[in-house]
Amino acid sequence: MRLIKSKARTSILSLTILSLFLIGILSTSIVASSTYQHTLTKGTDDFVIELYNDAEWKNTVNSSLTPSDWFEGEANVTNAKSKTTLRGWSTTTSSTFEVLTTVFMPLFFSEGEILLLSNLINGTKINNNYTNEYSRSYGLRSVWNYTSTEYEEAPSHPRDGITALQNPSEYKPMLDDYNELTEYLNGIFAIQILGYSFTNMSEEEFLWLHALNGLAIAEPHENYLESLITGLGCENASVSGSTLIIERYGVTSYTVEISYGERGMMSSFTVKDISDEVIYKITSSNSEWLFYLLLITVSAVSVALVVFAVVIGRKRKR
Repeated sequence: MRLIKSKARTSILSLTILSLFLIGILSTSIVASSTYQHTLTKGTDDFVIELYNDAEWKNTVNSSLTPSDWFEGEANVTNAKSKTTLRGWSTTTSSTFEVLTTVFMPLFFSEGEILLLSNLINGTKINNNYTNEYSRSYGLRSVWNYTSTEYEEAPSHPRDGITALQNPSEYKPMLDDYNELTEYLNGIFAIQILGYSFTNMSEEEFLWLHALNGLAIAEPHENYLESLITGLGCENASVSGSTLIIERYGVTSYTVEISYGERGMMSSFTVKDISDEVIYKITSSNSEWLFYLLLITVSAVSVALVVFAVVIGRKRKR
């Protein structure tokens, strides 16, 4: 009987140690993986304006520009909140016309304007002349703009898109195709009559605008971000773990740090002045630290179980 109990305790101990080992593999596989794994999942992210230093913002970024020009609503009000619900996503292969309407147009036009302009453009002609196709994960989300009061029942943007290319190095040829297309698009008579125009973008400006308006990334995050900025040839950008760091210039130089959470979407947004002091910060209740907190908690409980099993085993032997 004692032998059976001893074997049972040994089995429990072995199972617990194995669990710890597997947890370790799981926690490091994100970094060690050699392929990109998209982790978009349904769910809601809640954001809050943790800090906004208006005086330093004006002295650093722009006296006539506020955070509301980057993020709609009351994004210039400390403690204002916003939320984003990812309702669904799919992995698909997209044509040049599809990325034009879902990646580039949202950088400059409203949802209604995109619908109007899409009907004025010959998508078949574009795809015949620009034959690149892009494998990507594309999600649709509902966005509630920042507010210091209660949320409206209906989202501010019910069908906002978010994109992560399977191969981040393909952002450069995608941008090149767009820049070539602008001449054709601006030559369409109906677009001219309505007063719309398409603007060429540098690699630096595209990275900045896309990061503000719907860039998602895949795991391992650091590798993905490094490949993204290397492919685009951005000299004003760098990477630290899951954080994209972009150097900007307004009244003075400043940096923007955009961190990505476990699901590959923005989890925090920080603006620092030339002295590295934080002048603006957005945080999310679904930030990446929650994942690691859960991991640490599970690991601690597993260690406690091992210690408990060993202590009980020794007491019984006595």
